[in-house]
Amino acid sequence: SLEKLMEIPEAYDIFRAFLEKTYEHTQLDFWAAARKLAFVEGTEKDDIARDIAVKILGMTEAEAKALSGSKIQRKANEAYKVIANDAFPRFVKAKDCNPVVDLLLGDTSRIDASSGLIWS
Repeated sequence: SLEKLMEIPEAYDIFRAFLEKTYEHTQLDFWAAARKLAFVEGTEKDDIARDIAVKILGMTEAEAKALSGSKIQRKANEAYKVIANDAFPRFVKAKDCNPVVDLLLGDTSRIDASSGLIWS
């Protein structure tokens, strides 16, 4: 699953590199940063959310001032759904995923006809 993949730093980096090709990596960065909001409360949560809005979403400080941590989390959940339903399935079907499979299972070149069975 996408959640499990994101727990492995090397797999995250490989998936992010795949997304960079289509300029979708900012959605992943946004979602990954927003996940941290679940572990903070109150004004600290809102401050971190505004920081995410400025640094990742490119908002001005004035635009970000009106945002709350919960609003950023809701937007991040929407981004996650897009990634999980579109980008992640494309990644799994692409050969770009081979290094992740290698990471999880070992060298996939030893699997006979893997490209014909998995990636078609």
